[in-house]
Amino acid sequence: RDEYKMEYELVPPGCHRRNAAEVAIRNFKAHFISILAGTADDFPKHLWDRLLPQAEITINLLRQSNAAPAVSAYAHLCGPFDYNKMPLAPMGCQVQVHEKTDNRGTWADHSVDGWYLATSPEHYRTHRCHIKSTNSERYSDTVQFQHKNVTNPTLTYGDKLMNAIAACTKAIQGVGGGGNEKEIRDLNELMFAAQRTVTRNSARLSKRAPTMEHPAATDEQPMPRAQPTQASNAVPNDPARRVTRSMAAAAPRVANPPAAAPRVENPPATANIPIGITPTPRPRRATSKARTPSVPMSNQVPAGNTRTKTREAAAAAAPPAQRTRAALQSKRVSRLKQPTRKAQLRRLANSVTQLENEVHEAMAVMDAKTGKMLNYRQLLRNPFYSKPWSLSSANEFGRLANGIGGRIKNPTNTIRFIRRDEVPTKRMKDVTYGQFVCSVRPEKKEANRTRFTVGGDRINYPGEVATPTADMLVAKMLFNSVVSTKGAKFMTMDISNFYLMTPLKRPEYIRIKLSDIPEEVIVEYGLRKKVDKNDCVYIEASKGMYGLPQSGLLANLLLEKRLNAAGYRQSKLVPGLWKHDTRPIQFTLVVDDFGVKYVGEEHALH
Repeated sequence: RDEYKMEYELVPPGCHRRNAAEVAIRNFKAHFISILAGTADDFPKHLWDRLLPQAEITINLLRQSNAAPAVSAYAHLCGPFDYNKMPLAPMGCQVQVHEKTDNRGTWADHSVDGWYLATSPEHYRTHRCHIKSTNSERYSDTVQFQHKNVTNPTLTYGDKLMNAIAACTKAIQGVGGGGNEKEIRDLNELMFAAQRTVTRNSARLSKRAPTMEHPAATDEQPMPRAQPTQASNAVPNDPARRVTRSMAAAAPRVANPPAAAPRVENPPATANIPIGITPTPRPRRATSKARTPSVPMSNQVPAGNTRTKTREAAAAAAPPAQRTRAALQSKRVSRLKQPTRKAQLRRLANSVTQLENEVHEAMAVMDAKTGKMLNYRQLLRNPFYSKPWSLSSANEFGRLANGIGGRIKNPTNTIRFIRRDEVPTKRMKDVTYGQFVCSVRPEKKEANRTRFTVGGDRINYPGEVATPTADMLVAKMLFNSVVSTKGAKFMTMDISNFYLMTPLKRPEYIRIKLSDIPEEVIVEYGLRKKVDKNDCVYIEASKGMYGLPQSGLLANLLLEKRLNAAGYRQSKLVPGLWKHDTRPIQFTLVVDDFGVKYVGEEHALH
């Protein structure tokens, strides 16, 4: 300090915020403690270390990268996280793991108890669980979670009210082309809710204030459907009728919302109601109990006191003019009858399910004009997107089959189109579905990328499917080794069409709608001659495909066989870490991605 005239500042005692490493350690400890606190009550504490890999993923997804604050720390190191491939669940929660048909008895239970540890990064939508009965880990793609604190998302009454108010505002202002039937129903529901509140308040007021006999107060008038401006035409000498019409103007019945909101010059207020006058609110139903106070209850059997009998008695006791008005009012109310609560919940559940399906099928293709996410079928049917995405889909079928239009130089012959009767009878129950994954990759030569994947949840593969890959810790240690080794360099490699080149031990069968196949593919492969009565085409896959649970392991075994022939061996202690017998080469292998440490360019070329 004295020699170089430097300034320094001391850290206060006990303050650990100045050290970034200690802050990171503190954050991880807090994150991991919260995970342990959310585990099941009977979760074995000695399994805490099995939660660390996914805990590292979740905390890096939550915190931003210091070098690139716009993305998460995980995305900065490993790229975007694919939630569709690797769905995350609460760690340590109780689960029911499905027992495959080949592993259980005829009358045995279909599931076993266990705890969820993590989602396997080597598989597609596969979870790693610890089984209670065997005290061992198991991979399964069919798991039922039973977390104590996670419930299904629901809409609160406040959310519904705000949504209805927003729809009401749009309908009144004429936004959105005059609205639709759903907006009108929501508006009517909001009007009914407001009117019920006014009715209850008026009933409370009538109980507090003394009432007086008045002809106009006892003879209810039907709610006029005129505009609020007609309230000024009320008879000035009849205060009860004036109050009734004012309340009608405050909450009009809206069958078809007008383009502009009606303006009420003098809205009714509780303080302006004269003492001694009972306001006549609009009843909830045309035949509500408010109109039948003078009808005595029947002294017969209980069946005589039903609401239907009471309404019939009230209608018979009412004057002829009032009976006519009540009939008209009943018809009017029946047209706007509110759906039951069960029907509303069912409609809401269907809307949420439809929204979730659209989100899962969107696959990151957004319409630049509307901002909506488009799935594969919407892209093919959209005039603006149909041509480029039909070409992309045809190229995908060409890569998987035997080419298309002479554009594919090296087709993989992974699939072939067959008729339904060519599917073996024993394998008919194993026929799965096909799904299209669409994404826009500007950095690729083919920007519009379509990938045809297999529904792996319908595949009943009898063998093992687990694939050994390098952990994040192994990759980090390899990076440190490159930095600390003199002359060492690092490079990455990728195998093209890795999953599409591995022969399967048995063929798999896929069913797909003819309408999901581009016309170019239909014509070139003559698919209209192979379609069944349900307009479906069957596909036989003889090589690995995206989505097959066994394709990763089969491809890895074939790759290991070829690498061993070239002198590369996988570590017996560390899965995913490879080295050459004589050359200064080490690399980590994750599916088909290589992270290679080498010393000397001639070894890199090898």
